[in-house]
Amino acid sequence: MWQGLARTPRPVRELATLPVRRRADAQLRALAPMPPARRRLYVGPWNTAGQAWEWARSAERHLEGVAAQNLWAQRSLSQAHFRYRADHEISVLAQRGRVREIHGERVLQEATHVLHESGRPVLADFHAGSMLEDLPALTAAGVRPAVLYHGSEVRDLREHAGRYANSPFRVPERDWDDYLRTLQAVVDRNRADLLRWQEHGLPVLVSTPDLLDVVPGARLLPLVVDVDRFAAAGEASGMRPLERERPVVLHAPSNPRLKGTQVVEEVLHGMQRAGLVDYRRLTGVPHEQMAAFVADADVVVDQVVLGNPGVLMTESLAAGRVVVAHLSAQVRGRWADTRATTDPGSPVAAAPPVVEADPDTLREVLGDVLARRTAYQEIASRGPGWARAHHDGRRAAEVLGSWLDGAAADG
Repeated sequence: MWQGLARTPRPVRELATLPVRRRADAQLRALAPMPPARRRLYVGPWNTAGQAWEWARSAERHLEGVAAQNLWAQRSLSQAHFRYRADHEISVLAQRGRVREIHGERVLQEATHVLHESGRPVLADFHAGSMLEDLPALTAAGVRPAVLYHGSEVRDLREHAGRYANSPFRVPERDWDDYLRTLQAVVDRNRADLLRWQEHGLPVLVSTPDLLDVVPGARLLPLVVDVDRFAAAGEASGMRPLERERPVVLHAPSNPRLKGTQVVEEVLHGMQRAGLVDYRRLTGVPHEQMAAFVADADVVVDQVVLGNPGVLMTESLAAGRVVVAHLSAQVRGRWADTRATTDPGSPVAAAPPVVEADPDTLREVLGDVLARRTAYQEIASRGPGWARAHHDGRRAAEVLGSWLDGAAADG
């Protein structure tokens, strides 16, 4: 309907859309102002897996003199919304208003630092635009920007296929379907923007260790999860993992193609038919309910093809579940020099207590989990401490603090 209106004569179009624009502008004006503070951080616009909100809260909790807000800009009316919390939600309707004049100007007036998620702008044109389009206005306003990448929007498909034997992108390019071609086009665009960004000497952050090999010069901004909530849910379940005769195995793919879901389900459906496990697949579950679902499982199979950690893996560790995933040797090695402690004098192992499996070994690994339950219960028991040491927000705040304080954040 909106596209149809766009083709009508201007006087008709402006009259027909006036009520929509007035409602949109009202929504933009209703967004909460930034709290007063010496350093004021704005993060957006996608809030992928709720991480922008978590980083904003981590900065406020663990850094002195910092206020922070995050933005979730709805991409389409059909976009799945898992109810991740956000300080600012700008609906599709609100994006029909004067976004740049109302929202963008307020960001320029209130923020001292802006973190662009996935290379997208925060002032306006959140989905089709580039962070480079915000740069002149941010510079003129004295706002310091950085960019943050989550993964698939900057991970080159060909390079991943060359590095990982079980990469979901190991398909001859001539056989790529529309999904792979579109994904690679997004990567190509983002990488071109990133080169221009780095020419300005501006900071680059990434949210998972594998991206340190993908984005040269980037710094890791650790994922943040609500460790207390997931740990409490695990304890409240009243059961250690693997106590049931038929353990519950959970798989909750955000993107089945990038998680190896086809292989995972072939294995788990076969084990369920054999009476060995109860398989549960979760889709479309609001995030506020995830802790209960994870805590009610014995084993969580995250992904077996990408080789990198994610939010669900970390939350499942926090809940004290047995976590099965494929983490590459390079990714595990990124934690090798870590000196993490939950309490003084109480060291936590650098490597995550994640059971390694890929498409070729998943069935064998799960069989071993069932055969040696005590050993895997001990592995699972290390999960909450590891998640707390690495992903409760303190480490993320350290990284953000070095940038907010003016130290180099690109090394």
